[in-house]
Amino acid sequence: MSAWRALRRAVRLLGLLAWALRHGDARHIAELTAAPPEPAADARVRGWYRRVLDCIGVRVAVRGESPREPCLVVGNHISWLDILVLGSALPVVFLSKSEIGRWPVIGRLARAGGTLFIARGRAGAARRSVEEIARALGRGQSVLVFPEGTTGDGRRVGRFYPRLFAAAVESGRPVRPVALRYPHPQGVHPKVHYTGRDLLVPSVLRVLGCRDLTAEVRIGAPLAAAGRERRELAAAARAAVAAAVAGEARRPQ
Repeated sequence: MSAWRALRRAVRLLGLLAWALRHGDARHIAELTAAPPEPAADARVRGWYRRVLDCIGVRVAVRGESPREPCLVVGNHISWLDILVLGSALPVVFLSKSEIGRWPVIGRLARAGGTLFIARGRAGAARRSVEEIARALGRGQSVLVFPEGTTGDGRRVGRFYPRLFAAAVESGRPVRPVALRYPHPQGVHPKVHYTGRDLLVPSVLRVLGCRDLTAEVRIGAPLAAAGRERRELAAAARAAVAAAVAGEARRPQ
């Protein structure tokens, strides 16, 4: 049954994309890649994320107040699905590895949403990322990063590397911790996590075949960045995200 469910959802998703190409929505989305999104464009891209999630059968539950001022949003990282979930729930642009920009569907939406791409491993890449984030914050955009630097299994939150927190310190913008979970009777949904050993297409098919899949987003209180050390900020943000993930995990499913 999960194979048939995955097939039906894949057909629905392809139908949505075909409809967009025919009626011009894809053209409008593509236009957003030429410049930083305006508020109306932000709303349109978030709407697209929601429509894609609806096609693949993912519900999103958000707790906490969405940012009303530009901020550096930081959260735990579990799956490629995180981009769709958080992009549908928050008015943010992402910092992401350059490979994601070449992914089908997800890459198109990421570029449309104004994602800041980084070629990891190149000399000076970290500093350029800080500068790109600071410029985006200065333009009035909130930027979401995954400071663990990799995906995890959703059961624990890894170390938050402090380098990118320099953008908040230098710009004086606050940091907003965001905790993400995919709840399941086992604690964490076993078909969602996407690690370096997984292949994208099999991972997508696993998600498409899920009967009930909910993403929970918990938005934490802002952390003032002005006058603080980036390591202190990283540790405080990680503690807030880890506490939210652990607290949500203890709730009855």
